[in-house]
Amino acid sequence: MPLDYHKQLGTNISIAKALDASIVDGFLPNHQGDNLVLICDIDETNTDALEQTLKEIFKVPYVDFEGKRLNRIRKIAIVAGCGDKIEWMKEAENRGAHAYITGEIHCHIDNEYGKMKYDKMLGYANVTTMSLIGVSHSASEYYVKKTLIKDWFERNFDVMPILIPQEKWWL
Repeated sequence: MPLDYHKQLGTNISIAKALDASIVDGFLPNHQGDNLVLICDIDETNTDALEQTLKEIFKVPYVDFEGKRLNRIRKIAIVAGCGDKIEWMKEAENRGAHAYITGEIHCHIDNEYGKMKYDKMLGYANVTTMSLIGVSHSASEYYVKKTLIKDWFERNFDVMPILIPQEKWWL
């Protein structure tokens, strides 16, 4: 969880930087007041272009998608890791987000709990006004390591990290 909140080395921050996003709001603060969910302004785009950009950033063959396909996206929510929480999605939508970007929009737990969460999310996807985009939990965490964390280790320690990406990001 610390990387999810970290202001300089966090997963959310790496995604915001990759999208050249300006953080304008946030919610779900930790004890230090750092937000788990970031609300950001971005240059105007649409759902299809945003999906393509995210596939290129994370080097994934596809993204999970639910919700609405929009012609105009200017405000996004970024949620590190597993952002499949309907309450978070609703709060992001209430704060004006047009798109919700996270590692996972669907629960991938293969039991009754997972199926219940998956069905609940599909119900929300039918009524939301946002584009809901999952870029792969693993790929989102690898990206922050490839960019911010690797550079931090190189600057602060006498080490040259070697990163090994997964062969399949959607497991």
